[in-house]
Amino acid sequence: MHQIVLTELSIVFKQIAGKSLYDAPLMLEWNTWRAMTMLDGGTVLANLKFDDFGNPMNTAQGNMADIVCDYGDFGLTVEVTMQSGQRQYETEGEPVTRHLAKLKKETGKPSYCLFVAPEINEACIAHFYALHKMNISYYGGISTIVPLPLSIFQKMVEDSYKASYIPQPKHVKRFFERSNEIAATSADEKVWYNEITNEALNWLAES
Repeated sequence: MHQIVLTELSIVFKQIAGKSLYDAPLMLEWNTWRAMTMLDGGTVLANLKFDDFGNPMNTAQGNMADIVCDYGDFGLTVEVTMQSGQRQYETEGEPVTRHLAKLKKETGKPSYCLFVAPEINEACIAHFYALHKMNISYYGGISTIVPLPLSIFQKMVEDSYKASYIPQPKHVKRFFERSNEIAATSADEKVWYNEITNEALNWLAES
């Protein structure tokens, strides 16, 4: 059953990347939510709207995260976008950070954010890297936001199915804590981004 779903997810992601779908933003949000429910345990809530038959109708409203995951002792927001170039930074940079801060405030738990797009703009990389190092009260302290290309996220999902053990929330938390560790010692945002991307490609490697 999981293999069938995984194949379906892969097909839709390829269609999204190839820009062959009518409403790519909606399909990206819906398919990413489906993927997150497969990734590991936890309660995964999509803020998009569904019709009476369970089909996606509209993307999440602008005042909330696209997807919210509750893993017990920590939380995770997942934000997706089809925007690219400078427009990606201008439309997503601040709202993504604000949505993460909202989750921290509402739950009182350590929380992280995964940002997924077909391609990641350099300005977003720089912005999210800086937030790893800035203790801003308005945003609930430092903001651990990891931007990943859709292709890398898709591999993370595939690896969760192929792993020799069942992934658990602790593996998700370890990935984001590694991002904090890498950011603390990186010379700049490019070094951090390259290293955290490599971590994503091996996120379930047993240490």
